[in-house]
Amino acid sequence: MSPGTIRIISLALTGALLCTAAPTIRLAEDASIAEKTAARELAEHIGQMTGSVPAVGVEGTPGNGPTLFVGQTRAAAQAGIKAAELGAEEWLVKSIGDSLVLAGGRPRGTLYAVYHYLEDVCGVRWWNPWEQTVPTPKTLKLAGLNLRGKPTIQYRDIYQFYGSDGGRFPARNRANRDGDARISADYGGCRDYGPPYHVHTFYKYIPPKKYLETHPEWFSEIKGRRVAEHHQLCLSNKELRKVFIDKLRVYIRQSEVAAKKKGTPAPIVYDISQNDWGGQCQCAPCQVIVKREGDSEAGLLLDFVNEIADAIRPEFPYVYIDTLAYQYTQKPPKTVRPRDNVIIRLCDTRSNATFPITSETNTDFREFLLTWARIAKNLRIWDYAVTYAQPRGLPYPSVDTYADDFRFYAGHNVEGVFTELEYTITADVRDYKVWMMTKLLENPNADFATLQKDFTDGFYGAAGPFFRTYRAALRRSQDLRKAYIGMSPGASAFSFLDFETILTSQRLFDEGDKALAGNDTLLRRWRHARLSLDRATCVRWRQIAGDYKRLGKSMGDFPLDRARIADRIKQTWTEQATMRLTGNGRARSLTQLNEEMVKFTALPTNLSSPAKFRDVPLETIFDFTADLTRNWQNVVKVVKDPEAESGISNCLTFPNSAGEKQPLAKYKLPMPWGLYIPLDKNFYAKTDIKPEDVPGAGYHWYKLGTHKLQPSMYLYFFWSWIIQLDIDSASDVNNPDAEFDIWGRIKFTGPAFPHGKADEGNAIWVERVVLVKQ
Repeated sequence: MSPGTIRIISLALTGALLCTAAPTIRLAEDASIAEKTAARELAEHIGQMTGSVPAVGVEGTPGNGPTLFVGQTRAAAQAGIKAAELGAEEWLVKSIGDSLVLAGGRPRGTLYAVYHYLEDVCGVRWWNPWEQTVPTPKTLKLAGLNLRGKPTIQYRDIYQFYGSDGGRFPARNRANRDGDARISADYGGCRDYGPPYHVHTFYKYIPPKKYLETHPEWFSEIKGRRVAEHHQLCLSNKELRKVFIDKLRVYIRQSEVAAKKKGTPAPIVYDISQNDWGGQCQCAPCQVIVKREGDSEAGLLLDFVNEIADAIRPEFPYVYIDTLAYQYTQKPPKTVRPRDNVIIRLCDTRSNATFPITSETNTDFREFLLTWARIAKNLRIWDYAVTYAQPRGLPYPSVDTYADDFRFYAGHNVEGVFTELEYTITADVRDYKVWMMTKLLENPNADFATLQKDFTDGFYGAAGPFFRTYRAALRRSQDLRKAYIGMSPGASAFSFLDFETILTSQRLFDEGDKALAGNDTLLRRWRHARLSLDRATCVRWRQIAGDYKRLGKSMGDFPLDRARIADRIKQTWTEQATMRLTGNGRARSLTQLNEEMVKFTALPTNLSSPAKFRDVPLETIFDFTADLTRNWQNVVKVVKDPEAESGISNCLTFPNSAGEKQPLAKYKLPMPWGLYIPLDKNFYAKTDIKPEDVPGAGYHWYKLGTHKLQPSMYLYFFWSWIIQLDIDSASDVNNPDAEFDIWGRIKFTGPAFPHGKADEGNAIWVERVVLVKQ
């Protein structure tokens, strides 16, 4: 067992305290703010459990009954416990006669001791900030306890939990950062980044508005010009390095003063990292370093960061500089190595989230990590546990990969994990995923099945077994299909959500409804667990209807009711927004709900095949309508169009919401479109629609070609790729070498395009894509 793993030395619950003799809680005279919170939390929960709130006082104050010593007390020292020598998050719970010591290192160890006692011994559970389970036993277990542990992953950050509660929920579940929110001194503070921010800080140190005019040499040189908008900095510039060093020293000193006033730990990690785009400097001195390091931009970045790390180490030997291996800085350098006070943060932008890092599917990121682990002492991971393309939050199996990932990380120099897991209402079973993630970040060796049963039976009651069966059904289907679910999959990518899987899953939720009949609280939670499935059912309605028809079935016998499911979505979303959100956040969420409800009903439930393919065998046709595309920043709108056979179309107008970034001049024919495979960065196929290819006004079918589908393959439109469509879902798992004709139905309007009318607005319309299996 690894040193960081929680170690339960012994747990013999042989003694008990009768509720008639309430215990007292005693703190050291010099108790920290967090230790006082620990005592308060312990007293409040014991009060909820027994009906009698223990008195809290300073050690030495007389009291009746057994004593619970919280923090670095004299009683702990007399028992041989050197609490001051424990790590910052190391904790222990130890019986001393009929009393109990709950102690740990500072700042969070004692809090964790209390929370482990309440969870592991008393059975308390904090499911989310609004809902918890507090048992009401007749006795409190105090004797025969000897527990000790510390988290495996040192930096545990979920972006972001549920909004700011001062850090109570993260602390109770042993996370030590809460995204951009803060964990207050009451809950031990957080393992935070210092200013100016935790990522993409180049322009926060050197804002172009302030420095471009007076110091253009600090900014990227591109084709002989110094530029700033959506570019980087000139990292070889010696004066720039000195400015960073001076500013960083100021940030550190200011942060330490501010932390002392708040009573929180001062930050020990400061980010210096590239902006969130390309535009790296091409000047000769920068490129000399890049070439020296084997064409590695990371070599230049590390040369820059190492000099800063060396400069601040004498005064601040405990401070770390964090930077990114991301996009153009992913390739490790040939010779330069990160200093011991430098952390490299690896961003997992390409993995299939439904499989662990150890799987063959995710070889790319695994090798990326291993390569950096060979040269870097300190690594962190920036991960993604949600999907970002609309509609966000469709269901996919992933929780069963967490432990494998975290164990692998811990074994390869990874000391911290930052995970984006937003969207408190619409993310797939988010309460379940957040809770499981916190437990497995703390202890990746915990038994998955035990944890899963703990949450599902505790949170969903009698429906828990149905939930586990549902998630197992998703896993079985995905193991067969192996759909690529990366950061931004469109709805069509979720091919494992086929008719059989969705029908099975919906029926499991129906059984759960019956099991929970009469319990409004559990039914509300159960509806929320179903929300991602319900949304997927509506969004993928035509795909699952196609599956059904390919089975030779009549839609008159289709066993699902879209209107009923849509009504349930509205009920669930509204009640969750009322519970979880306030003010503008709630209003925005309900606006999103209304927009989705319109989209869910924009197309008829039973859409006929396009006229061009009416005589083609139904089982060979895969029809992708405009509601299934992935549109960049919503520049391309999905609109109703009476000329579209399906009733809706993607429409790119000129001008558009992107302004000069997407001008008409760049979209005049020829129009490129093609196939891309992100898993191996393969530009698989490309062709152009030329002016002479347009036979007349209105919609026409254009053929991209005949191609074999590959995992993760998508179709893109235009030079900008601002329309993308995942098409690998049409692949046949029983015939992976099958080829498909790929067609798009497109029209061009306005005087800028062939056959366009002068009184029409300039626009390109992409109604649908059809694949025909050969």
